Amino acid sequence: MRTVHDIEHYLRGTTSDGFSFVYQDKVIKSAFQPIVKRDKTVFGYEALMRIYDKEGLRFQTEPFFTSRHLPIFDKINIDRLARVIHLRNFAHFIRQGALFLNMSPDALIDNRDYKTGNNLLFPRVKELGLNLHDIYFELLEHHCTDDHRLNNVLRSMRGKGVKLAMDDYGSEASSATRALTVKPDIIKMDKSLLQEYLSGAPERLNDALRIAKKVGAKVLLEGVEDQHAYDVAMMLNVDFMQGYYFGRPLLLNEFVEQSRLVN
Repeated sequence: MRTVHDIEHYLRGTTSDGFSFVYQDKVIKSAFQPIVKRDKTVFGYEALMRIYDKEGLRFQTEPFFTSRHLPIFDKINIDRLARVIHLRNFAHFIRQGALFLNMSPDALIDNRDYKTGNNLLFPRVKELGLNLHDIYFELLEHHCTDDHRLNNVLRSMRGKGVKLAMDDYGSEASSATRALTVKPDIIKMDKSLLQEYLSGAPERLNDALRIAKKVGAKVLLEGVEDQHAYDVAMMLNVDFMQGYYFGRPLLLNEFVEQSRLVN
């Protein structure tokens, strides 16, 4: 999947009803979850995949996307198509605040190898009327087939002014070494760290906060689900928060409907 024509083949929808794509009998849609500042105002939105079969039955994203039975070629294609629909849906229906886009390490390497990052992604951001500086590319904490090449790609992206966030720091594939090498703009702490902290085991979250301070990254705390978690986040002096306390991920049509009700 190397050209605009290749990508358009999978896309469904319009600028009036939103975009999705169909890949190997799976329908993938955009969902958006708010990311807030300390005063609870919206800083931006994380774009997330929601995967369904043709009968409308939803699949859990992580087991599906990270499954060993899904070839890396398909993972890269799905990763790329998801960014396309997220960008289009954000540009046409939201256009406020920052946009956080997930990218798997292997998809980043593939983009570099085939120059699709330069030829398709970055120009498309401009065509949609979006500012690249308002987009954070989230490096998913998945295992990578080639860390050396990944680091070269990330350095190249940073050289172009791209903002990077490290997602789910503290999850299984998380690496302090990767954080120290990448020096992301934002480190998103995996919700498990907050859960451990709230249950009386603060060590991992405290260690992660020290790493963020060392690399000069702002901290986004995931998994803030209630007032108590929010109070703890404020006490820890994190920069941003995400969780059900502020809003669940909403499919695009749900997001648009909610926005209409609020306005």
